[in-house]
Amino acid sequence: MNIHLPGIIISATLALLFPALSIAADTKDLLMGAVVKSDNWKVNRKDNTETFKGHLSFKNDLYEIRAGKGTYYHNDRRWIMQDSVYSKRKLENNASLELWCDIGQFYDKKEKAVLWKKKSPVKMRYTGKDGIINGKSDKITADNKAGEMKFSGKFNLATENIQLFSSQGTYMRESDAFFLKDTVPATEGMPMTTGIREGYNFAIRAENIEFYKETRDVKLKNRVTGWVKDIPYVEDIAAKGSKK
Repeated sequence: MNIHLPGIIISATLALLFPALSIAADTKDLLMGAVVKSDNWKVNRKDNTETFKGHLSFKNDLYEIRAGKGTYYHNDRRWIMQDSVYSKRKLENNASLELWCDIGQFYDKKEKAVLWKKKSPVKMRYTGKDGIINGKSDKITADNKAGEMKFSGKFNLATENIQLFSSQGTYMRESDAFFLKDTVPATEGMPMTTGIREGYNFAIRAENIEFYKETRDVKLKNRVTGWVKDIPYVEDIAAKGSKK
């Protein structure tokens, strides 16, 4: 069954990581030739809602969106999607941003989105010419007007050679960076980063960690503690151990 799309603004989340994308352009592109597909479609005129069940999907040249079911609330222009929600946004230079979650709530007019886990963590993957960034957390809240994305609960960010861990984090579009800190250090510890870079590996904690998306620079502030080791040194220890 094919149904014309009543209006959806998942772009508020998808565009947030990329300063060059405007919400106006995203909305126009998303609605052009927009069609929702699902096994069942029900219109409730009393509540002014439309419910789609079974293999809910939408796809055009820029977007691909899938879910088990979803309801659109016309009065406040809001979508709630559930069951294996997946979205993909194609970007310039063959780049893309993908999101996975159990439940997603998307506010059209407010340009906000909330994604959260039921069983599995909320996941994201950015793929671009500068590599891949994977992220996951219990909840993601995106505010396109404010230009920020907040990650809450067991936040993990990973590139090809660096991982960052924290109970929470925030992406700020203006600085194109992620800011990690903990609200409950007594239970989860300070934010931590580990990885291998330029001939050494490391594991370091700090009260505040900043990760810059474009340059991959990492900045650590306040109560910095940990270790940095040359990779040859680590390999020598492994070699000595194998001779025992």
